[in-house]
Amino acid sequence: MPKIKVEKTIKADREKIFKLVTDFENLPSRFPQFFKSVKVTSRDGNTVTTEDHAVMAGREVHQNTKHILTPPEADEVYLLSGDAKDSHIVTTYSSVPEGTKVTVEGDFKLAGKLKLVGFMAKGKIEKSVEEVIGEFGKVAEGSG
Repeated sequence: MPKIKVEKTIKADREKIFKLVTDFENLPSRFPQFFKSVKVTSRDGNTVTTEDHAVMAGREVHQNTKHILTPPEADEVYLLSGDAKDSHIVTTYSSVPEGTKVTVEGDFKLAGKLKLVGFMAKGKIEKSVEEVIGEFGKVAEGSG
């Protein structure tokens, strides 16, 4: 059950970054290396449920996720199914003079394919999250 925390400052305003990150239907076309497919299965106010085929810690996973959105401050994610079922991830977006500080904090429960990453899970997940934030940053900053 690794707990992670990753922070990165992106030189773009948080509204732009939040909109990019929560544009679920377009994630696979913008970031195919991380998202193979994302299907929105329900929307109810600021709660969005998705069915994802993604890459996490170097492994392909299928999962259902519930996002509770607080635009543009936070995206709170609960993994409802898949190899990381019952994991909880909170991404916050804070305005700073340089742009936006993105903070991802996660409490991961691993099974199946993801359990295979074993004792190296924390480092692999952190590296994966850093790569995703970096790519979102490139697009938000206009260089991706």
